[in-house]
Amino acid sequence: MGLANGLGATMEGANSGHAVEIKLRFPPFDPDTVLASELPIAHEYFRIAEESEPPCEVQIGDENGFHIHRKIIRLSSVHSDCRDWRTLSERIPRRVERERKGWFLMPSTMHRKSRKLIPFAVIGIIASLVIHAFEPALVNWGIVNGSFAGSVRLGLLDYPILLLIFLPIFFIPLMMRLLASVWDFRRTRKFRTDLPENPTISVGDDDCTSEEIMVKFDFSEVCDDWVSAKARVSVGMLNPRRPMLLHALGRKEGQQNPPGISTPLSIRQYAISELGTGFGESTPMEGPDTKRLFLSPLPVQCSGKSSPISLEGETVSLLLPEGDWPGTEYHPLIAIHWELIIRIERKQNGPLLFVHPLIMKHDGRACNIDQMPTQSGRSEMADS
Repeated sequence: MGLANGLGATMEGANSGHAVEIKLRFPPFDPDTVLASELPIAHEYFRIAEESEPPCEVQIGDENGFHIHRKIIRLSSVHSDCRDWRTLSERIPRRVERERKGWFLMPSTMHRKSRKLIPFAVIGIIASLVIHAFEPALVNWGIVNGSFAGSVRLGLLDYPILLLIFLPIFFIPLMMRLLASVWDFRRTRKFRTDLPENPTISVGDDDCTSEEIMVKFDFSEVCDDWVSAKARVSVGMLNPRRPMLLHALGRKEGQQNPPGISTPLSIRQYAISELGTGFGESTPMEGPDTKRLFLSPLPVQCSGKSSPISLEGETVSLLLPEGDWPGTEYHPLIAIHWELIIRIERKQNGPLLFVHPLIMKHDGRACNIDQMPTQSGRSEMADS
């Protein structure tokens, strides 16, 4: 009887701690193309060691949409086999510094314009084929002019006249993309051969619970074609690490991928450039030293108001993004990333970006944001 009581007390003591419970429905590469409520929710637990400090509770987004909720619960026997809670908040991981620190260029605006034209070109081609199918009746009713009816023989095949009219329109956005890519490649190769000196940045207040921070800028080198500069503070979430996310979804690598998650790519350049890997296409262009040429947009991101800064250097007060965001934290499932972005307007070759990651502290209070701010994963479609 005494032995049974002793074992019971031991079990109760082992289960008397706390655990971190995380529920998330992370946005895919194109969040606007899916119904968030139809995607599965990942669910994971982590044991908090006695000497570890529990993280703040987080509630970003509604459960019916894209969201991530984290709370502290009592540890029970159900969670006895869960892994320990470990997170990095004192420094920037090397993978993040490699991908989101330094100088970056902006993609050509023709990429965005051409992507917006593609749906109209596709609708035009489909409409021409539908009209051709009902062409005799439409001509008899006087809806379609007879000069646009019929087909034209090219080689061994006959092509509808309307299709030949819309086909060049379909190739216009493709040619725009091709020209924009060639221009991007040439100016990035030129830019990488003569990088300007990094500006010196000093942050006076690194508390993310305040409304603004004081930042001192000092440009040691100012190029002749620089016109003006402005800066802003951004906060967002990196893609969850693929193995951890699959485990939280109850899936194994090699099985059918969960909705919203693509097959991992084995090509080296994509494996390096995608922070989460396997979430969709990203900008494929890299420099000769494997550095990113364009800044990958964060899938979840919120930015503060941009403030103009002098190229001669000055101390500026920058407003932090709206919302009760957690401090800097890098965990395989929930990674909160803060960064300072300087946008420099130039006379030619497009704007220039300098990105400086920030370590923002938090007082530990609960964070609550009603709606998760999401955006496209394509560099040319993201807000910059």
